[in-house]
Formats: sequence, C-alpha cells, structure tokens
Amino acid sequence: MSVAGSPRFGIYDTDFGWGRPSKVEVVSIEETGAMSLAESRNGIAGDVEVGLVLENNHMQAFASLFAKGLRDL
Repeated sequence: MSVAGSPRFGIYDTDFGWGRPSKVEVVSIEETGAMSLAESRNGIAGDVEVGLVLENNHMQAFASLFAKGLRDL
C-alpha cells in the first residue's frame, strides 16, 4: 500500500490567485493503486480526508466493511 499526500501539507490553504480549493483529488492514485490523505476540507483539526480508487466490486465490499466498522465503534 502506498500513500499520496499528507494531512500536514495544508492543501486546502493553498491559493494560486483564484481562491482556495473547495475539493482536492489526487488523480494519480487510480493508476498507482495508492490511497490519498489530506486534511479535511471542513477545517476541523485532526480530521482527515481519505481518497481510494478500487474496481466497482472491490469498492462495494470495502464500503460495506468500512460502514460495518463505523457501526461497531
């Protein structure tokens, strides 16, 4: 497993002159099989945004297991 990005990069604070981004996607993860991490766009300290690309059947299985894990917390 490889990871692209970091919650410490402050990507949502970046402004190249046309305003701060409202959504960030790391498109290279589709080809590399990595997952992406960034700080949450809601600005709450400690929140993390995770990006993941899987084939449809794998994504459905992941979503089901992830939801179950959240319910079991």
